[in-house]
Amino acid sequence: MRKWLSLLMVAVFGLGMNSFAEDQGAVSAAKMASQSQPVPVPQGDAQAADAVDASAGSVKAPIDFGDYRSTTLVTKAWKALNQHDIESVLAYTNKCISLYGAQAAKMQASLKDYATGSNDVIFKNWALNDVATAYYVQGEAYRTANMKDEAKEAFNKVIKDYSFGQAWDTKGWFWKPAAAAQEKLDMIASGSNIDFGDYTSATLVNKAWDALKANDVKAVEAYTNKCVELYGAKAKDMQASLKDYATGSNNDIFKNWALNDVATIYYVEAEAYRAAGMKDKAKDAYNQIINTYSFGQAWDTKGWFWKPAEGAKEKIQMMASGQNWDFGDYTSSTLVQKAWAALAANDVKGVEAYVNKAVDMYGGKAKDMQAALKEYPWESKDKIFSNWALNDVGTALFILGEAYQNAGKKDQATSTYKRVINEFFYAQCWDPGGWFWKPAEAAQQKIGELDNV
Repeated sequence: MRKWLSLLMVAVFGLGMNSFAEDQGAVSAAKMASQSQPVPVPQGDAQAADAVDASAGSVKAPIDFGDYRSTTLVTKAWKALNQHDIESVLAYTNKCISLYGAQAAKMQASLKDYATGSNDVIFKNWALNDVATAYYVQGEAYRTANMKDEAKEAFNKVIKDYSFGQAWDTKGWFWKPAAAAQEKLDMIASGSNIDFGDYTSATLVNKAWDALKANDVKAVEAYTNKCVELYGAKAKDMQASLKDYATGSNNDIFKNWALNDVATIYYVEAEAYRAAGMKDKAKDAYNQIINTYSFGQAWDTKGWFWKPAEGAKEKIQMMASGQNWDFGDYTSSTLVQKAWAALAANDVKGVEAYVNKAVDMYGGKAKDMQAALKEYPWESKDKIFSNWALNDVGTALFILGEAYQNAGKKDQATSTYKRVINEFFYAQCWDPGGWFWKPAEAAQQKIGELDNV
């Protein structure tokens, strides 16, 4: 093993392969059974692995090849890739290739196209699937380390010698390492640095959101196109199976993962176009959601789902009316931040838009949290923050009251302050200075000021 490779790996990996490595490690028992794979027992391989990193002057643990199965070696290679450990990636992939390459070549030669049919039929080509995947992982390790020639060699090996290999994703589908390898070669040739990560729909959506925040329209397009290419058909099937939005537990809604993610990523793309002033393209993307993926739901990590189709309709109406409210990611915290900014700019209409949206989306949850309390939460910061909807809706309405007060709208200000007191009394607002204040108490003070006017 070329020990100097480890020196090239400082701060060069950013793949974010966590979920994929975990998925690969959770390959179903059905796959293992269908392989009927012999377990080789090489003598002394683990002990023969380089135990000393001379360049760093430190002792390293021997490489652990586990049970030496191809699936085990590929799983360990993915995990090593995620851990930025190129030496281990090479150790695991080269071991897989040396043990199973000949069998993989025979399986490749027996095929004229990708194997189709049941999962078990495809899993029968276990050696071909795992060796192709191993070369792909190796190519990714080299590519991310900016070792382009080595990356090209590994990717081309997949394409030329193991082109019919297929890699299993535990969400229930196979992806094609050769097709992905060709895509990576095209990226290297073009100088593009779009990283699709583990190619799961969730990863592509997350990367699209990040690109939107960075105002990178080209990247948003790339992630959207890839997501639709991989999951659009599945999303349409899920849409066709529904007559309304899925309800029930979170898991019931998550079962429509492809529909949810394709609808969401089209929404992200539309937002990117809208922000860039590309109105026609924005409308097309919004309408894709409304017309084709209308029952998709997007998960917010605070614990709720929102509906991209409804957001799309709202954005189309805004564009038609000439309004330009940007609700961002629609989270309550974002809407409150935007309401504060609009208040600072003396933009009453803007404050109304953001506050009304916050109340519309989170008012019900806020009232549930209010009803569950008998006093202000005080035990810890986390305890207070756990009432996020109550806190944000109470704060948003206080901001609206201030906007009306500043605009000389005494009656509207008073009624809005009273809503804070009567409906969201236990709301608390975090000050970045490091403390919480109580919108209801502040609202009561403001009413006193108005009474004295």
